[in-house]
Amino acid sequence: MRLNTLFAAVAPLVLLLPLTAHADWPKGEREKYMAQCTEAAAPQIGAAAAKSHCGCGADAIKSYPAADIQALMDNKASPELQQKALGQIAKCKASTPAKK
Repeated sequence: MRLNTLFAAVAPLVLLLPLTAHADWPKGEREKYMAQCTEAAAPQIGAAAAKSHCGCGADAIKSYPAADIQALMDNKASPELQQKALGQIAKCKASTPAKK
């Protein structure tokens, strides 16, 4: 009987472990990504569109494990991981404003 009680207490915690592997951006890295991305994109598409596009890109890869995000930010990611991330970010189509 005691084993059932222990199992009932531990089972929910075990089920949550996969969620911790795919947490969120490492501390400070999302802000660094946003700054670099908007700086690079703003001259082509404007500041507001760049902020929107970069935010979408950041959200697209936030489900990656923190180690993968850190590797991407440190330019130490494998070519396969880089291509996967670029593919996810590319889904965020930035609209180019009409230049006058």
